[in-house]
Amino acid sequence: MMKGIRLTAMSLAAVLFLSLPADSPLRAEGTFAAQGTDLWGGPGAKGTGVAGSLFDTIVHVTSSSAATGTIEFWAGGSLAAISAFSIPALGVANVPTPDALSGMGAFLFRVRSDTSVSAWSETFNDTASGRFGVSFAAVAASDLLNAGDEANGGGADASTSTAQGRARTNVGVLCNPGSVGACQLEVASFDDGALLGTGTITAPAGSAAQASLATLVVASAERSGLGLRLRLVAGTGSPYVIRNDNLTSDGTAIPLSVLRGSFSTAPAISFYTGSPVSGCGPLSVTLSWSTVGAVRVAISGVSGDLPPAGITTATILTTTDLVLTAFSATGQTATQPIRVTILPPSAPPTPTPASGALQPGGTITGVLPFQGTGVTTTFTRHESTGSTFVISGNTYKYTAGSTTGTDVVQLVNHGGCGAATATFTATVSAPGPPQIISFYADPASSCLTNNNIFLNWATANATSVSISNYPDAVPITGSVVISYPPSDTDPSKTFTLTAKGPGGKNATAKVTVPVDPSLEYPAVSPASVVVGPLDNVTVTVTGVVRTDFMYYNVVQMPSGGYFLFRSDGNCTYHAGQQSGVVDVIWITYYNGCGNSRAEFRATVQ
Repeated sequence: MMKGIRLTAMSLAAVLFLSLPADSPLRAEGTFAAQGTDLWGGPGAKGTGVAGSLFDTIVHVTSSSAATGTIEFWAGGSLAAISAFSIPALGVANVPTPDALSGMGAFLFRVRSDTSVSAWSETFNDTASGRFGVSFAAVAASDLLNAGDEANGGGADASTSTAQGRARTNVGVLCNPGSVGACQLEVASFDDGALLGTGTITAPAGSAAQASLATLVVASAERSGLGLRLRLVAGTGSPYVIRNDNLTSDGTAIPLSVLRGSFSTAPAISFYTGSPVSGCGPLSVTLSWSTVGAVRVAISGVSGDLPPAGITTATILTTTDLVLTAFSATGQTATQPIRVTILPPSAPPTPTPASGALQPGGTITGVLPFQGTGVTTTFTRHESTGSTFVISGNTYKYTAGSTTGTDVVQLVNHGGCGAATATFTATVSAPGPPQIISFYADPASSCLTNNNIFLNWATANATSVSISNYPDAVPITGSVVISYPPSDTDPSKTFTLTAKGPGGKNATAKVTVPVDPSLEYPAVSPASVVVGPLDNVTVTVTGVVRTDFMYYNVVQMPSGGYFLFRSDGNCTYHAGQQSGVVDVIWITYYNGCGNSRAEFRATVQ
């Protein structure tokens, strides 16, 4: 927050003050601290900042008479800690920032006392280059700016250069925890009276926020001798400006003069709510709102002007934004929308598939687009005797009856936004010729060492199924394991599946399963190399019969290189630019007897 500020003498006379009212005697003197029983100060910081810098803030309280009180520390919109103090007459209490503020960023503090006191803060920044810091005086609560007040000062330098004689300027605002809403500070920069531009800083109530002038007003970058106008557009708080000198690294608070009520502020919307904000149309929505600084409001979709605070209803037919616009006495506005979502009509429970053809006694299963709770079914056409349609969760099952015919089932979703319907149609007819839907081995190849072949099949319209070279009966759809003796060394096995249907009609299908004699092991040459960055190495893979059964995996390639794999076993490794690392590639071989692996390792140095 205050990096690079060298700590100078921190006597009371050296403290610079800001945010004082235009008619305050302190504004002209600049060497006497504000006194009171309720004072505000900051910014402060505690903990680690950028580039390893370490921040810490000490709050000093003094009084001409004995005093006791507390110091509240506020950060991020919340009260983080409270410290007590007690001082004798003409004494000083040096109160360190509690550890609870560590790492919470910029904070502000409030001093409360049973008698009038003065207070100021010193913020230290310990870096490798030494100790730096800045000091700010606390101000009376009555000296805080309100919306419509502005502070003015000059001598800002928005340089990003580190050259001597230049400076970096930060602008910020301390936002009173009692502020109605967040503090919004408009920062305007001027060069010889000409406006360069404006920027905005926002700080929630009970927090501090700041930014560099060069970031807030881009046109200010690299300019010096700039004038500043700080307008508090919303909230209650205290603006401040820090000028960080490159030559000495001193942090100096630029003095500010204050003009009360210098401009008109836009109204603020305290809250704006709607209930409900979603539902079936037409939807009646109750709207509630409250504003600050508004004389009237208008809401889109609601006719006529409305009071600054109130309740009304609106009937919504389609999804829309109901925008509240608050108007101030000067015609300025503030807006806030509420999105009201009109839910779609109840979704039709369309089944997938929505129709099908099958034989008597057959089944069709499918899914619904959502859970079937609330969905009813009715046969509007029921020609297949004894057929049924059952929903379970988001699935359904149709079972054909004992006779042919057409069935139509109506599905009704009784949803929250009305009923929606869909249909399922089934055509039940006599079976056709037999069909073999699938016939395959899993895995697709076998091995002499395990002597087992797994066959799987599915048929339609079949009355019986048989498999050549397998004497036992098999189901119409199913799987079997066929074993053969180790002495059977045929390189492959061929099986024929025959599906018989009504009327003597048959269908056949064949599957050939390669039988591998044993597991083979690839050999990588070289298996391990030491190479330099961007070197190439030819890698040969041998030891296997079917090189097309190989594939490779890059286990790790931190060098940024790559591996060119060829199925004939002649591969190339290309090292990357990163040295001091190890690249690892696996060459894997597979057949019916399983998988084997070889490793290539390259050390890049």
